[in-house]
Amino acid sequence: MNANFFDESLPKKVKLIHFLLEADNGYTMDEIQQYIGGSVKSISLYMKELSELFEQFNGKIVLQNENNQRFCIQKEEDFPIYSIYLPYYKESYNYQLIDFMFKYPEKRIEDFAEKQYTSTSTVFRYAKLLVPYFKRYKIGFHSFKLEIEAEEINIRSFYYYFYWESTRDGHWPFLIDCDRIMKYVQCFEKTYGFKLDALQTKTLSFWLAIILERTKKQIISLDEEVKSTIESDPNFELVSMWLKESQLLLPDNERYFLYRVIYAFGIFEGKECYEQQAVRAHTRSQSLAYRLVELLSCSLKEVFDYDFDRRNQNHLFSLIAFYERSCFFWGNPDVFFNKSYISEVEKLDPQICRMVQKFHDSMIQIAPAELLPHLKNTHQLFLNYYYLLDYYGLLLKSIQPIKILLTDDLHRPHRLWLMNKIKTLFSNVYALSFFDSETKFEEVDLVISNYFLDTKNTPLLLMKNIPTERNWRNLEKILYELHRERATNK
Repeated sequence: MNANFFDESLPKKVKLIHFLLEADNGYTMDEIQQYIGGSVKSISLYMKELSELFEQFNGKIVLQNENNQRFCIQKEEDFPIYSIYLPYYKESYNYQLIDFMFKYPEKRIEDFAEKQYTSTSTVFRYAKLLVPYFKRYKIGFHSFKLEIEAEEINIRSFYYYFYWESTRDGHWPFLIDCDRIMKYVQCFEKTYGFKLDALQTKTLSFWLAIILERTKKQIISLDEEVKSTIESDPNFELVSMWLKESQLLLPDNERYFLYRVIYAFGIFEGKECYEQQAVRAHTRSQSLAYRLVELLSCSLKEVFDYDFDRRNQNHLFSLIAFYERSCFFWGNPDVFFNKSYISEVEKLDPQICRMVQKFHDSMIQIAPAELLPHLKNTHQLFLNYYYLLDYYGLLLKSIQPIKILLTDDLHRPHRLWLMNKIKTLFSNVYALSFFDSETKFEEVDLVISNYFLDTKNTPLLLMKNIPTERNWRNLEKILYELHRERATNK
């Protein structure tokens, strides 16, 4: 939960949800009172409201109540907790304040106070809480006049993530008419000759709305180097054709910016004819994004002895687009919950977390001075490095494998079959190596057999000749525990 985002009107039941989600065994009424304040009666009412709220999710999230003495929240692992929190975010003064600033940039704090039927001093008190909130995105906030200060590309990106994350229910958050924007999207599909999927449509439509609204306030500025790279792509002229077909007039710099958005945010993903021309443009001009990819390639070789294949245009385009996107916005794009992906990966696997950080550090160490500022956006870079290294299989290759001894009273084909089955199910998650009956028990981490053996201190898993679902679940649990133990002790 993002404490800086909320104001004093934060409903206590939101704090209560956050508190109970962190508890493995729940909390007593006294502990809850101490955390959120309030009487036993009021907290009991909150509990009742939460129970009723959770009913709509059909058991995916429930409030456990032990005779009004101990409480905890249980939810399915993949339940989107956003759906519980977001309504409260959107009810808060500060959500409405940010929304107001985007929609009415010419208005001031007195106008918002009048709209909220409250005093200017009250709004000002709430608005001051947004100063540290914006600061972590390198955005200045002048609460007395409701104005944010940063590079225009950063401001637009903030609003993109702000509205993207707060519209999971599918509603249209902008003042500009949705049907009008959809006509522009249809013209895009006609000009470029392919149909957008649902997410691409939402991405393009949101960016169009933001560009059209923000252009009234501030025209984007772009480096000449960026513009030169874009101009060297022969497909850039399609942007002008699309805008002409749409009867949409935009300043020149906005046409360049629209091109960057289209390529950086996945609109052309998988469309080789457009990807390849963009890659050639970045390669010829030695753009910032391309130089960052070259640096990444050098680090892959240095840290993992891995040769990145630059002939693979799809991978090259994806990395260029990733670095382009990371230049749009500073910090974590999760503008509501501010999840630390570094912390999440560390909880999942400390060893892998350290390896990703080591890779990032290696890039910083060998980077020329002009690239260093673009390697400091850690919140975005870390997650993408994690995906990249895991996709190439480099993280598991660098981890000491779990050693498994397979032994049984059957025949060798059965053991080969079982080994391949285990590899198929788990080798994408864990580094594994297999041994035969000549290996001593103490030399391996796990023994799998279809009959009982005294394996001393080495774990033994008994599996039937044709393993059951229970056998596979037990194996998965043991592999996870062995992996965690090794990662923690590393």
